[in-house]
Amino acid sequence: MSPIDLEIYWNRLIAITDEAGAALKRTSFSTVVRESNDFACVLLDTEARLVAQSSLSIPGFIGTAPLSLAGMLKVFPRESLAPGDILFTNDPWVGTGHLPDATMAAPIFLRGRLIAFAIAVAHLSDVGGRQWSADAGELFEEGIRFPVIKYAEAGRVNPLVQSLLEANTRLPQQVKGDLEAQMGALRVAERRLTEMLDEYGLDGIDEIAAGIFRASEEAALRELRNIPPGVYHGGVDSDGWDEPVRIRATITVTPAGVTVDYSGSTAQVRYGINETYNHTYAYTIYPFKCLLSPGIPNNDGFTRLFKVIAPEGTIVNARHPAAVGARHLIGHQLQAAVFEALSGVLPERVQADSGTPLWSVLLRGIDTARGTSFSTILFFNGGMGAMRGRDGPPAAGFPANISNTPVEVAETLAPVVFGAKRLADDSGGAGAQVGGMGQVVSMRSRWPGRMRVSLLTDRTRIPAKGILGGAPGRTGHVRVNGADVPNPKGVIDLAEGDLLELALPGGGGYGAA
Repeated sequence: MSPIDLEIYWNRLIAITDEAGAALKRTSFSTVVRESNDFACVLLDTEARLVAQSSLSIPGFIGTAPLSLAGMLKVFPRESLAPGDILFTNDPWVGTGHLPDATMAAPIFLRGRLIAFAIAVAHLSDVGGRQWSADAGELFEEGIRFPVIKYAEAGRVNPLVQSLLEANTRLPQQVKGDLEAQMGALRVAERRLTEMLDEYGLDGIDEIAAGIFRASEEAALRELRNIPPGVYHGGVDSDGWDEPVRIRATITVTPAGVTVDYSGSTAQVRYGINETYNHTYAYTIYPFKCLLSPGIPNNDGFTRLFKVIAPEGTIVNARHPAAVGARHLIGHQLQAAVFEALSGVLPERVQADSGTPLWSVLLRGIDTARGTSFSTILFFNGGMGAMRGRDGPPAAGFPANISNTPVEVAETLAPVVFGAKRLADDSGGAGAQVGGMGQVVSMRSRWPGRMRVSLLTDRTRIPAKGILGGAPGRTGHVRVNGADVPNPKGVIDLAEGDLLELALPGGGGYGAA
């Protein structure tokens, strides 16, 4: 295959996933997908190897998709699949790491032969159980869990599965709408891929995939040679629930690839900030993507160069049935350990720790007297870490790539009125390059009763570290009516008129000032 043909095919595959992603985003019912882009659409070959991704896909879902499909095919082997089948799971140990994420996979056939898979992943508004939070003590409190099943068989949706989902969620219309949007995205990917192959007279994507993998691997290996072979150590400390969590990474670099070992990290904890392996893997390879080949789309040619060791029973690979609902509070901080480990050998590419993780706030209220209720999820970003030649961007969605929810949308869907949404002055760490500023957001409850608020936050006690002599960023805080919330990872109640203030942390600085 000529380089010109490969480039054409490669860009066509990306366009297909982009169109599938656009279909999912535009037809979804929830703000989680429609406004915050908490989704992914990808194409994989028949060996469950990542080939192409939509441009808006978040790194966590891109990284977990191949592992999820491999787990699904253990339950439903390729020979058991037929056109119109859709595999489904929200099992944290098969999917993306917590129950709210629905992973759907559809086999794609051309003239009766299996040629590829399409996957659509989306964060659902609700999956029952306790409302989405970090304070559950075990998985069974966090919602309904589906093992790997056929959501649709030969084009017909399983009515029992759909009714179980609707019966166990507080927002059945939103959940059903988002699942329909996911299925629509899969159909778009299937239709466009078969159209492409017919147009070019191809029988499948194997040759294209091989060319993509080869080009990506060669490009990544060229960059990998900039890292001297050796063993490097890095770490990051997190607020944890009631005591700090320690994450330690030992990185072994060879000319052929990289191994990241998290031995020595804190043991899994009682509350829902535990990681599963799939999510740890995804957010371990992502910082390497930023370091080595940011311009090349994600695919197996790059990811095959990495091995991730996460000892079972640790905070980065918890055993079932550990609570994992807020696993991103740990996963989004793994990048800091990787960057610190490699700061001595790639000083021009690493960045300081960011004011991560993404802060997630779920607002819910039930008025039994009027028979009304609401539930809304809002996302907010802290400041990004600085790097050589660049101050950290303020209020940036790193590493999650999830957008803030616009104030106008939030006020339309939830009974709150915003008092402030501004950058947190001087919250970025000092240095030759200054860390990105966090943001301050305040909102007042207009709900005529008790509003339940889940706070999924971090970096309120331990700041984002600077790098290579840079100063740490400022920690964040959560206050109600001016008073600090004792545990900003818990669930609190707001009365009508109460003012909730969120101050998100700043990113670390780079280099001595």
